[in-house]
Amino acid sequence: MIDPELDRRFPSVAYLERRALRRMPRFMADYVRCGMGRGGCVRRNRDDLDKVELMPRYSRSVPEVDTRTELCGLHFAAPFGVAPVGLGSLAWPRAPAALAAAARRHQLPFVGSTVALAGLEALREQGGESAWLGLYRPNVPQVEEDLLQRAQDAGYETMVVTVDVPANTRRDHDIHNSFALPPALTLRTVLDLMAHPSWSFAVGRETVRSGFPRFDSLERYLTDVTTAARLRQMSGLIKGCVDVDAVARLRQLWPGRLLVKGVLDVDDALRYRDAGADGIVVSNHGGRQFEAAPSAASVLPDIRTAVGDDYPLLADGGVRSGLDICRMLALGANFVLLGRPFYYAVAALGAVGADHVMSVLKAELDCTLGQLGCASVTELAERVRRA
Repeated sequence: MIDPELDRRFPSVAYLERRALRRMPRFMADYVRCGMGRGGCVRRNRDDLDKVELMPRYSRSVPEVDTRTELCGLHFAAPFGVAPVGLGSLAWPRAPAALAAAARRHQLPFVGSTVALAGLEALREQGGESAWLGLYRPNVPQVEEDLLQRAQDAGYETMVVTVDVPANTRRDHDIHNSFALPPALTLRTVLDLMAHPSWSFAVGRETVRSGFPRFDSLERYLTDVTTAARLRQMSGLIKGCVDVDAVARLRQLWPGRLLVKGVLDVDDALRYRDAGADGIVVSNHGGRQFEAAPSAASVLPDIRTAVGDDYPLLADGGVRSGLDICRMLALGANFVLLGRPFYYAVAALGAVGADHVMSVLKAELDCTLGQLGCASVTELAERVRRA
């Protein structure tokens, strides 16, 4: 149920995004919203989705729509969930925990990143069966095995391994803003924090209560003393190509569902599928890794054709509304993940934002299906308007 007052003030993700970016200091807002280089890939994600036209059928009578969805044997109230976001707790304190708990209430999946500044055990406790493990694969076999055993012991049954971070990135805005953990206290940074008291107070209060945010899932594997050194050590631990051999090894170690995230190439999709992946997440990492990468929307139809109708495909990148969710489903996805919108919601409103944005997306999804004359999301593939 949507709160009427919140709905009036924040009726869509766009309103939440504006408030979130006003509350966060510049260095943090740029970290969340920007991509690589001049942002070409971020814009392409949005532009390619906007080009997707869906044909309404007004001659059909659809008294009610059904958004319930099955994916890999799991049942959800709607065909979307929370994508893994690294450093999500810096957008707003305890954002991952709030989203995990809300996903559980809304019967949606929540993918918690191993670099989310929140422990995998705690996120599983918050999210229950809705929680999925978002894995940045450690390149040390003993660490990899221990991490996966911990995930099994915590009760995780679905793992999403990210494969599109084979090397370190150079994000211009982060370098220019001196983005670091802990933040570099330059005069510009101090003034930035003073100009955004809501965020600064919330982060300061959380730091006093719980200490400076740590990579809780990986903390036991980091031996350096200073925060900056531990960050470099963590980056080295998860850096490297996650090729088909690595996925085949994960398949041997992991008894649950295994999804591979970050695939854009048809041949890659087929090779990961044949290596044992139960599904593929078509994604360019929200435009944050490689500026010249194509959008998920542009490659999704070809990947669907290659893997066949029955193989589970998820997609993310640029999705901001229930309409966008329908567009991705119409292009061939079975399910859609969103990252930034959920963290904008919590940054804008605190924990209540998690429930609000999920309710808004569900309402938009219902509205879009009703306008199209679709009784369920399975009918969307018939509504793409081809040139």
